Amino acid sequence: MMVVLAALLAPLIAPYGPDQRNIRQRFQPPSQEHLLGTDNFGRDSLTRILYGARVSLRVASLAVGIAAVIGILVGALAGYLGGVVDLIVMRLVDIFLAFPPILLALTLVAVLNPSAFSVTIALGMVYWTGYARVIRSSVLVWKEEEFVEASRALGASWPRTLFKHVLPHTLGPMIVVASVGMGNAVTAEAALSFLGLGVQPPTPSWGAILNTGLQFLRQTPYLSTFPGAAIMITVLGFNLLGDGLRDAFDPRRVA
Repeated sequence: MMVVLAALLAPLIAPYGPDQRNIRQRFQPPSQEHLLGTDNFGRDSLTRILYGARVSLRVASLAVGIAAVIGILVGALAGYLGGVVDLIVMRLVDIFLAFPPILLALTLVAVLNPSAFSVTIALGMVYWTGYARVIRSSVLVWKEEEFVEASRALGASWPRTLFKHVLPHTLGPMIVVASVGMGNAVTAEAALSFLGLGVQPPTPSWGAILNTGLQFLRQTPYLSTFPGAAIMITVLGFNLLGDGLRDAFDPRRVA
């Protein structure tokens, strides 16, 4: 994806420093010198959007990693062991799903104090339920296969059977959930930063840039338009990637 590539190469392609100020050039419209204009401190908007992409994507990817690890472990144990373990895990999932994810994330960030680290932990602790449900469903199907029964018959322990023979077959659905989860995490990180509970100034973040642009929306609408477009394109890209991967891993898809 072009957004990911631009974020990785931000130090090389950004025309200015992310916090380089020039008060004399504040609120400059898009021009040849500043392709996306400047903000209220005279900072180049293109540069800050590029560096904001680094922050947003880093937080989102780490949050998805945390959520995936928790969800995979919990969902796999619930699906394979069943019984009381499955009952407890799924009721815990139901409790988490009873609240809007962004509300839970807001509460956790408020407790941990606003920062990129707090947002990462909060989003990881909120979005694990989706991974747990998908993994549990996949494990319930695969644990009844003959090769799993053969592993048990040969005396393999349940952890070895689960992690060596069952979990590898759930990789496809996990990739799909993670790709879509990246889009959700980017949106949530931007929302928290917009509210002042995410990445703190002067570190650029798409949500924080949107918040700054909102204060001058009538005077300089482009300050909000460009970071908003970056968020939309990024989320749309991850969602399309998830749809494509879902079709690719769908065994019912006609070749």
